[in-house]
Parts: sequence; C-alpha cells; structure tokens
Amino acid sequence: MKNLVYTIMLLLMASNYSCVSKKSKGKVQPMHIFILMGQSNMSGYGNMLPQNKKVVDGIYYIPQSEKNDFKWEGAKHPLHNRTKHDRFGLGLPFAKEYLKKHPGVKIGLIPVAWGGAGIDMLKKGTDVYTDAINKANFAIAHHGIIKAVLWHQGESDTVNKELAEQYESKLTQLIQDVRTDLKAPKLPFVVGNLAEFYGTGKDHCAPKRVSYINKVKNTLREIPKKVPNTAFVESTGGVTYDQNNVHFNRESYIMLGKRYEVKYESLVKE
Repeated sequence: MKNLVYTIMLLLMASNYSCVSKKSKGKVQPMHIFILMGQSNMSGYGNMLPQNKKVVDGIYYIPQSEKNDFKWEGAKHPLHNRTKHDRFGLGLPFAKEYLKKHPGVKIGLIPVAWGGAGIDMLKKGTDVYTDAINKANFAIAHHGIIKAVLWHQGESDTVNKELAEQYESKLTQLIQDVRTDLKAPKLPFVVGNLAEFYGTGKDHCAPKRVSYINKVKNTLREIPKKVPNTAFVESTGGVTYDQNNVHFNRESYIMLGKRYEVKYESLVKE
C-alpha cells in the first residue's frame, strides 16, 4: 500500500513539472523597443546599397501608415518612409550592435523622426509626438518594453537667436513629457550632437548662425548634467554626405549607431 501511494505521488509530481515546463516554453519573451526621434539625421540621409533593402533578422519596426494600422515588420532601410529623402540612417546600425551584445532578443524600432522638423514640430501636442506615443503604447501592448529614446535633432533650431536660446527648455520638457506619457520616469534618453561640419557650408557659415549652432550643440552636450538618465553622443569624425554640410554619409551613420549603443549600455549600467 505504501508503495502504491509513493508511486502515485511521483506521478503527480511529474505531471505538475510537465505543466510548468510547458508554460515556461510558451511564455512570450518581451521585445526590446527603441524610439527614434528627431529630424533628417535621425531618419537617415546616407547612400543606399542594394543589400540595405534586405530584412535584418531579429530586428523589427513599425512602418509609417496613413491609416494608423500599426504592425511589426522585418526591419530594413529606410526605416523612416515619410519623405522621399529618407535613406540609410543610424537606427539599424544601432540595433545590430545591440543585438551582438544581447543575442537572442527581438528588437523593435519605432521610427518617428521627420526631416526638417524643428523641436516645435516634435513636442507634445503635435501630430508627430502623438504618433510616437501611440506607436510606443502599441508596442507595450504587444509584449514590448521601451528601453530608450534615441534623439538626433537641432539643426532647424539654429536659424535664429530665439530658437537657439529656447532649445534647452524645450528639449528638457519634451524628455519629461515622453517619460510621463509612457509612465516611465527613468526612461533612458540618448542625444547625439550636430555634425562638426554643420556651420561650415555656404548657407550656414555666417558668424551669427554659427553662434546659434554652437549654442544648440552645447545644449545637447550639457543635457546629461542637467537631466537624469540621459547620455550624449559626440559626432567627432563624421563626414558630410554632400556640399550642403548638414547630413552625414553612410559610414558616419554606422559609426553613430555604434556610438549610441555604447552610450546606452553605459547609461543603463550606472
């Protein structure tokens, strides 16, 4: 009789273990989500090669849709498909580098940058901002964890003294708004510097314009000292795409993507 009871207990334990194992195997692993915000140097302006149009394994994105029927698709360049100028950018190089350090995870990119946009076009209350939050909430509802916002913007806020001087307060407010609306008060925010060569082209080299450019650059550089859980990416060594001396070339976007990833890793380890 004792042997029979013992045998039954072993069978019940085995059955329970089997159920737990099946549940564990069926558990959906969260997708690591990164929001790409800014203007044309975030949406990408680099040369496209044939292989850049191929889907990258393990990396997904939410393409732009006029119907707002959000869905995940395999990521490929251009991530941003809002304007005809959107090309090769830093988002996928960042994600590829992240995947090397976090093998096996699925990465989701939310591209919401807009070429030529000043920060007033990107702040809370605008269509671009609302679109970003809606896509982020969609990602959260579909097993995603928002890991960080990657920001590259500021060129359009160097056109006059008023915009340059207001840039710090506007960017600080935008960071706060994103964190509040996503209910993530410590959400990492990584900002990149404007190009070193920006301010040397014929359309942007006037002394006053250069002073505004330097003002915005300094604001970006100082953000980590003033806003918690933020990091700054330097653009040293970047090469221009064309004679306008505004946008980076393809190789520079790869370099920047890797730098953003390093800064993100350093930030979350602090």
